[in-house]
Amino acid sequence: MEAKKIDATKVLKWILYVIALLGGLLHIYNSALGTISSFQMRPLHLAVVGVIAVLMELTKIKEKKHPVASAIVNIIIMCCVLYGVSELLFNYEAIAKTAGTVSTQIVICCTLLVIAILFFTERKVGKALPIISCIFILYALFGQYLPGMLGHRGYSYERIMYFLYVNGNGIFGTAIDTSARYLVLFMIMGQFIELSGTSKLFMALADYVSSKLRGGAAKSSVVASALFGTISGTPIANVMVTGAFTIPMMKKSGFEANFAAGVEATASTGGLIMPPMMGAGAFVMAELLGISYSAVMVAAIIPAVLYYFSIYLAIDFYSAKSGIGRVEEIDIEDVKRRIKTYAHTIIPLLAFIVSVIMGYSVFRSAIICIILTPILAAVRKETRMSFKSVLDGVAKGMMSTVSLGAACACAGIIVGVISLTGFGFSFAELLGLFNEVPILALIITMLVCIIMGMGMPAVASYMITATIAAGTLINMGFSSIAVHMFIFFFSCFSSVTPPVALASYSAAGLAQTNPMKTGYKAFQLALVAFIVPYFFVYSPALIAQEGWMGVLGVLPAAIIGTYAFVAGLQGYLLGPVNNWLLRILLIGGGCAMIAPGLVSDLIGLGILVVVSVIVYFSRKSAKASAA
Repeated sequence: MEAKKIDATKVLKWILYVIALLGGLLHIYNSALGTISSFQMRPLHLAVVGVIAVLMELTKIKEKKHPVASAIVNIIIMCCVLYGVSELLFNYEAIAKTAGTVSTQIVICCTLLVIAILFFTERKVGKALPIISCIFILYALFGQYLPGMLGHRGYSYERIMYFLYVNGNGIFGTAIDTSARYLVLFMIMGQFIELSGTSKLFMALADYVSSKLRGGAAKSSVVASALFGTISGTPIANVMVTGAFTIPMMKKSGFEANFAAGVEATASTGGLIMPPMMGAGAFVMAELLGISYSAVMVAAIIPAVLYYFSIYLAIDFYSAKSGIGRVEEIDIEDVKRRIKTYAHTIIPLLAFIVSVIMGYSVFRSAIICIILTPILAAVRKETRMSFKSVLDGVAKGMMSTVSLGAACACAGIIVGVISLTGFGFSFAELLGLFNEVPILALIITMLVCIIMGMGMPAVASYMITATIAAGTLINMGFSSIAVHMFIFFFSCFSSVTPPVALASYSAAGLAQTNPMKTGYKAFQLALVAFIVPYFFVYSPALIAQEGWMGVLGVLPAAIIGTYAFVAGLQGYLLGPVNNWLLRILLIGGGCAMIAPGLVSDLIGLGILVVVSVIVYFSRKSAKASAA
């Protein structure tokens, strides 16, 4: 009897599943009970991330040109990861007692770990972040030969590796700590919410919007992407999930392909600034600032509302000019049935938000959500989660952490070099040259964020830029949370900023349209997000830092200002506005009203009223002439 042939790929997938499941359970256990010290949890987390990343590659080995060579390389990388973290895992007490002593073992472990991190980050995130990391390592090695403020005193290879491995600002610093403590838990929570049917509720709500409002197909994209973005936190993933059905629906309704793809890209990117999740950046920000996660969440509310309101208005004005109505073929009764079926699945997410607002720790709030999800999902058979799906949620959540975990580890290399060499002080000196003109320092910081964010996740871009720029901007007199939110915003919206706009390119692929044209359209639609940060840096009332009375004082004017700004961009106010001077006045008036301050609000409101009157009477005159 012939022996049954073993399918190696299936075996690897089973091993991958088991390791991801055990890794996820370990993170949940430690978040709930906290019995593993951070000195051990961080290398444990990196080991799990590295092993999963390699196993993911091995499961696709048949697709490679040279499968045997690729398998050998991946196995070597896995060994590098495991051996690289071993010294910290098993000898961390001895390392702590001999702080400052550079041993050969530590240098070898860090070298192997750096090689592994660069390898699996390139596989999971892309080439940009590993290349930048390599440039910074070379800077640490040879920076003493650079002139002026860019140079440093020089460091040996052994000293660099020791610092990256042992120091709290290196590989095992804030970034990987955030990934270990927050990201895994929230990715598992997101998987549970999705598996219970919450994403179907979001889609049903989007369909309801489509059937009721002018330009409903595009407005449903905004609703779906904003809601889904709260649990995905990744613009490209958001585009691929929601765009698969919203972009074809928009094109069918009459929207141009570039506009449809631009709407999806901007709406999906907004998920990074939309509470409660806000991607990983909110957790890193809370750690760097030493404030609660709820404080970051509250600070983001008004800018997020203004951003999505601006996209909604752009769609509405475009639809009015193009005569695009609601989506009539949607079965509204079926939509209502789906909303009713899945409505209860939103309760765990609401429980998480309420728990955070009530002052519970983020960990406890997330665990409450994770526990509640399968319990409440059992209310209806359509949403019921089997024991297998619960295990799948844990395993898939752990797997979905890999790309961000790799990015955090790689960012740790860059941050470590910055801390060791004093590069941050050099950049601070550069920004300090503009101490008398802080707006120029803000513009330089914005450009750094956008350039960094073009090839790496927002959390990595944010953390690196915050490390080198935030302190100087705060010393100029800006609020610390406003500065960090400013950096975070521009790190996020680099994904819709040409020439490298990854979210826009993903949406363009779905829409089968020109990526660059889509990028510029998305940039135009997202323009409010490039203006609001300058205003909340100068007036933190826009990020709820001056109490609720401060919020009430700025929000109405900001909403009206956003309306005027978008009206000018789109050329629509009570009807089409083709006069460029009037459009420029509307944009200027809108900016004046978004900027907090009674005088600027009155100026902006006056401009809006004057332009509205001119448009009204010119249209009335045109109708009379036509008659």
